[in-house]
Amino acid sequence: MSYILSISMFPVDKGESLSQYVSKVSKIIHESGLEYVITPMATMIESNEIEPLLDIIKKGLEVMKQDSNRIYVNMAIDYRKGDKTGRLKQKVESLKSKIGA
Repeated sequence: MSYILSISMFPVDKGESLSQYVSKVSKIIHESGLEYVITPMATMIESNEIEPLLDIIKKGLEVMKQDSNRIYVNMAIDYRKGDKTGRLKQKVESLKSKIGA
């Protein structure tokens, strides 16, 4: 099985420049050892189990609570049965090949 989590988490009470807060969550993701891709609007994380992804969400909220009274979290989970891995790269490559990129 394979899970891909798309997550965006940031404080809404800290103004326009938020990278110093978002980077704390990004560090949790990096230290998880899971495959991930950072984009301008969200981070995609791949795991063969749901628990590590839920742990990242929980830890991210806890670290964000230290600096903020209000936090926005947007997330989506894509689950696929079977033993397919490497979906973060495969999904992008499949789309690129279809548009000739």
